[in-house]
Amino acid sequence: MSSSDSSEISRSVEPKPVEEDDGGDDGEQRRDGEDGQGAARSMSRSSYSSLARTITDDIQNELRTVPSVQEEEVENEVGPFDPEFWKPTNIMSVEDTPFSRRYLVTLDVLFGAVLGNMARFGMTELTSYKNEYTHFYPGTCLWSNFTACFVMAWCNHAAVFWRTVLTGSGKTNMKQMALHSAVTAGFCGAYSTWSSFMVELIFKTIDYLNGGHRLPNHGYGVMEFFSVLFVQMGVSFLGYFLGRDFAYLIDLCFKEGSRSRIFNYRVCRILELLFAVLGIAAIIANIVLACTLSIDSSWKTSYALSIVIGVVGSWVRFRLSAYNGSFGISWFPSGTLMANVFACLLLPVLYILLYGYKDAATGTMIVTSKVHRMAITAFSSGFCGSLSTMSSFVNELYNLEYPLQRYTYFGVTFLSCFIIMFVIICPYAWTRGFIES
Repeated sequence: MSSSDSSEISRSVEPKPVEEDDGGDDGEQRRDGEDGQGAARSMSRSSYSSLARTITDDIQNELRTVPSVQEEEVENEVGPFDPEFWKPTNIMSVEDTPFSRRYLVTLDVLFGAVLGNMARFGMTELTSYKNEYTHFYPGTCLWSNFTACFVMAWCNHAAVFWRTVLTGSGKTNMKQMALHSAVTAGFCGAYSTWSSFMVELIFKTIDYLNGGHRLPNHGYGVMEFFSVLFVQMGVSFLGYFLGRDFAYLIDLCFKEGSRSRIFNYRVCRILELLFAVLGIAAIIANIVLACTLSIDSSWKTSYALSIVIGVVGSWVRFRLSAYNGSFGISWFPSGTLMANVFACLLLPVLYILLYGYKDAATGTMIVTSKVHRMAITAFSSGFCGSLSTMSSFVNELYNLEYPLQRYTYFGVTFLSCFIIMFVIICPYAWTRGFIES
């Protein structure tokens, strides 16, 4: 056998490669189908996760507190024993406006203070009558505090009104409007008073200046203490809640488009300029009247001098509001606290001069001159009444985020003012005494 024949035989016995049939195409199709199903599953998972994120975001948006138009809320996480209050820089209370250095804002605040003082003096006289509910001889501040808190809440929660006014103004915050500061820091701050509430609580507790309605015994002073505290604070908060709901009602009743034809930025700007001019004119007019009117004039003794000095108290309070959130405690209204404490430090001294006996046996008063009593009354009702504020205090309590912060702020303010007044008034009442009516 030749070599060529053997090679041919070897080639003939070599196994031939198996040819792929149509089953190979089926395998590729199966692989392609598996890849398509995997892609579909991944797309389905991504769509499900996207839908879940959308639903979660919608739920969070529904549960999240809607930011007010006056300031943006900063999101933060707070532990139960480590409270914090994040706020826009230098904004805490309604007085703490970032444009408080502008002369227009200051003049509008002073004009609001003139109106607030006049309203408070008039309301005190109007609600002082025989057999009145409170039986407090100098007159109660209950009604003025209620009304001031009502107006304060309405002004701060009138969202549609301020949105309409700010449209086209280039401003994004209602606190950038001098009109807002005039109503809140000026009118409401001067119309309400914290120091008069505290002095009323002290004298009702120790049973002096009670209009001749003496308690059966001094043990009932405890009930008087809680009566004044609960009624005054409860009525003030009631006024605030009613004012807030009234603002919501007004926003629902009036369409934003129709209101814009009446109240817009241009109209409010004209009002701001007008209030500034009227503020200057009112202060000058009351200075002239206080200097020229007779001592027997009721306007001079009850209004003119008190308004002039009250404007100074409002300006001091407005400037102190810049310290809200200072001293290392970002959520604490330190400026309002300083204003209320200082007023409560000065007012009991003035009340001793006005209503304290020099000699109880003879009924001799410490200050008997009519001019001197008029000046002291102007400082007590004007300066101290305008320096301290109930409406801002209630507004700040309402806006604090956590109960611990609210109770801390209320406790520090109330206890410090009460202790100061107790130390000044009570020893004099127990040694010399005060008139009853």
